[in-house]
Amino acid sequence: MGKQKRQRQKPHKENPTGLLSVRDFESEEIMKSNKEKALQSVYGDVQSCHLGEKLTALQILIAMSSDASMARQIAKDGIAKIIGPLLMNHNAAIKANTVSTLRAIAENGGEEACTELIKDDIMTPLIALLKQCYSNWQPKNYREKEAREEIETFVQTVTLLWTLCANNESAIKSVNEEDLILFLIKFLVIDIYGIEIATVITQCLVCLSDENCAAITKIKENESILLRLLDLTTDDDETATEVLVLKTSVADLLISMNNCTDNNWTHILCKVLSILCEVLAIDHKQLLSCLTSILPHENNVSSSDKKKIIEESRKTLGVQEQALQILANLCFEDEDDAIDSDIESVSETMEIESECPDDDSMNNDSKIMSTLPVELVEVIHNCNLIDKIWDKTELVVGEDSQEILDQTAEGKAVLKQFHDIRCVAYLCINNLLPSLEIDVFGVANNLYKKWLEIGSIVFKDVVSDDIELLEAATAAMRAILQRLVEVRTDCNFFKQLTINDVQPMLNGARQCSNANVRVNLIRMLCNSVQIMINNEILENYEMIKFISTFLLDICTTETRAWVIAESIDALMDIYAEDTTDVIAADIKLVPRLKSSISYFKGKVRQQKKQLKNGIFVVSTVNENLTRFIKYKQKQMEKLAQKGELG
Repeated sequence: MGKQKRQRQKPHKENPTGLLSVRDFESEEIMKSNKEKALQSVYGDVQSCHLGEKLTALQILIAMSSDASMARQIAKDGIAKIIGPLLMNHNAAIKANTVSTLRAIAENGGEEACTELIKDDIMTPLIALLKQCYSNWQPKNYREKEAREEIETFVQTVTLLWTLCANNESAIKSVNEEDLILFLIKFLVIDIYGIEIATVITQCLVCLSDENCAAITKIKENESILLRLLDLTTDDDETATEVLVLKTSVADLLISMNNCTDNNWTHILCKVLSILCEVLAIDHKQLLSCLTSILPHENNVSSSDKKKIIEESRKTLGVQEQALQILANLCFEDEDDAIDSDIESVSETMEIESECPDDDSMNNDSKIMSTLPVELVEVIHNCNLIDKIWDKTELVVGEDSQEILDQTAEGKAVLKQFHDIRCVAYLCINNLLPSLEIDVFGVANNLYKKWLEIGSIVFKDVVSDDIELLEAATAAMRAILQRLVEVRTDCNFFKQLTINDVQPMLNGARQCSNANVRVNLIRMLCNSVQIMINNEILENYEMIKFISTFLLDICTTETRAWVIAESIDALMDIYAEDTTDVIAADIKLVPRLKSSISYFKGKVRQQKKQLKNGIFVVSTVNENLTRFIKYKQKQMEKLAQKGELG
């Protein structure tokens, strides 16, 4: 139903070390020379006995690793074996630059680079660094340069561990075997280690606890520490954002480990929701206005002040995205294990002539929806949480702002953050809608208006390259219509819907390259018809026929088995009731479904190894289509006997 599974959280790709930038090292000589020779030269220098050469080589590797393909190549060349031992070097600068180099390679090279690093046993020196250098470590005066460098190195080290674990299960296995969870938890003591360290540790623990029972057990034993962090307050404006970031990460960790319907946790989750509301209450439009005023080169803001404002703004945008992700995951249900079906059996079972029960009616089991505890719903209602989420779906970056932000690397990063916030806000609406009473979202008419509002943005360019936004927005639209179908409320406003109104959905279902978007649009078309039928909107009779015919066409023209199955499933949903028999006869539903079976079976056989999440609906269609056709065929015969067919 468009739900999105929690993905293991990865650190943001930023370099807080203050090291030299890529431009400082990308000389014309390196750019023009053979990459392999350049790399071999750097590998030689990094093993030099001279401190200066070693440091310069490490910094060049950091610069080179900003390119994803280079990062992967460097990892593949066995860089872990070359510089891994430097993690234990007595020289603080060497240690810091080695950690930064490995972090850059891991983050920019992604899963492939992380796999190479772990294959070359980077975990051994990394864990040794943590245990030997930080077991009894306590940071000194935060403002002293030496202490600041120590803290930065520790943060980089934990972030490297986090990145490796986010990309490779073997890294998590090493963490479990070395009992690093308890080691990391001790750094959550704010009075000793401060907010920055507690935050990166919490964010790392969020990653480590994902589907990791061993980690969850140990964290649960120390939950009292996390609960104290939720109560953290500050009167200092300079640390307000840091405190909010920390509390949001703690909220993420608590929710990822606990069931939101557990009565023992309801009071904690209420507090968590209040924190998330506080995060989302921050005006991101005002942040945008501030950023667009300081990012252009021609302004009176000093570089240090500009850097500070950008960092604070990006932290705030990041924590808003995280808050939305937490809410989206609050009601997520993993359907991966919902059915264990043998796709090989499709060709054997999906035959009209096969023996199957002569049911007098289709058995439509009502959907059992999970609902949130009433206390949580009250918090959601009292702090206007839904309105705050809707606010984040708005397109706030206009053409002028985009032009300004596109001029700099920082601006482009900010643009992506605003984009990502919109996407996760739509997914948040998608996941929350089935689990809340409809009045939390306002009356049915308000939801319909929201549906139109999203559609007016989405369907401006349904074949857009921005697939991520299309998928998220259409998922939210689909969830709205599904909810309207379920509540069976008066939806006479659908009388106003015309074929021109639904044409963009039809175009998208035909043209969009992304199967998830096409499926969302198919389900929207299905739900629209169901609403018209439920409300007996006779004015839409031709519309119902038009959409149904379109869905039948998909059954014999679509190339993806999963999408075909979704279209067949939509038709079975629409025509499950006997009241639809006349329309079914009018569009020749039965013969057309019969004729689509061979095509569908062929696609399933071809794509059975690629079905993945689509296996659920394919199996459902496989199980029910034959029975549906036989039943509907009987209904057609009854109509013919009564002389009700045209």
